[in-house]
Amino acid sequence: MTAAAPQSLVASTVPWKRWVRRHGWTVGIWLILILLIGYYATLIPRFGGFQVASIVNNGTPLVFLAVAQGVIVIAGGIDLGVGGMLVLSSVSAARLMEGQSFEATIIIAIAILIAAAIINAGVGWIITVSNVPDIVITLGSLYVFQGLALSVLPNPGGGTSDGFRWIFTGSSTGIGTNPWPAALMIVIVVGAVSWWMARTRSGLSLYAAGSDRTAAYLSGIRAARVKIVSYAVGGALAALAGLANTAIAGRGNATTVGGNHTLNSVAAIVLGGVALTGGVGSLIAVVPAGLILFFLNPILTAMGVDPSGAQVFQGVLIVIVMAVTGILEWRRRRRS
Repeated sequence: MTAAAPQSLVASTVPWKRWVRRHGWTVGIWLILILLIGYYATLIPRFGGFQVASIVNNGTPLVFLAVAQGVIVIAGGIDLGVGGMLVLSSVSAARLMEGQSFEATIIIAIAILIAAAIINAGVGWIITVSNVPDIVITLGSLYVFQGLALSVLPNPGGGTSDGFRWIFTGSSTGIGTNPWPAALMIVIVVGAVSWWMARTRSGLSLYAAGSDRTAAYLSGIRAARVKIVSYAVGGALAALAGLANTAIAGRGNATTVGGNHTLNSVAAIVLGGVALTGGVGSLIAVVPAGLILFFLNPILTAMGVDPSGAQVFQGVLIVIVMAVTGILEWRRRRRS
């Protein structure tokens, strides 16, 4: 007579419980975003297409930057320089695209994405060769990128083509009621990166290396290559965030503090459920998390909260989320 299966094992085979355990956080973050939008609609006299477009379009740079950070953190690293890369890419685009045709701006954008991937891959290579912690090397890269941005465009200025602005905002002026171009770009980019990480050997190796570097090595995964690839992909996504920033503003501004962008990207991945220890997280959940962080300021302003109070609220929210994710990760490791 066979022994009965343990209750925990039986429970773990229930499909809906397994699905909730894997995707519950992602669904929860999307629901929070929808609820916040609904609540915001009750705070202002008029809510319509313009407000929705503003949320999606203006939140696009933070979404791309958070996805960039998420790729690197899942692979076991952290990049404090992504904010500087955003600023450098933005001002470079504004400087080179000013007065150019739509076709020329597209070529320039592609060149900037490739250059950013190569530069950030170099940062990853330096980390692997020197064995210096990521946080130290990337903090230095933040200052380097910020300084280069100031040398490229000392004063706010530059420009881009109307068609390039439409790609990210749905309007040639950067202000409109059409959120679909930006939303479609988010879906395509995040969907492609998520598919690559979940369905390909090179993408899955990022999760493996971030989860357990030693086990990944024993499985034949080259951790050094994984880190370089993750930094390259993160650099390209950070540059895409910079291009979106240029399209929205219609110019570049090197005086923007890249460190603020970096902190927001880290906050977004934490809110999106990406473990800072690496190996755990969904980029699909990072999208609403980035939009929520961008969206908090308009909500708090509509509620009459002053900017300093809004900063305190965001800080407390991040601490609470980090505490919750830490407890969940501890429980997961204990069960395994």
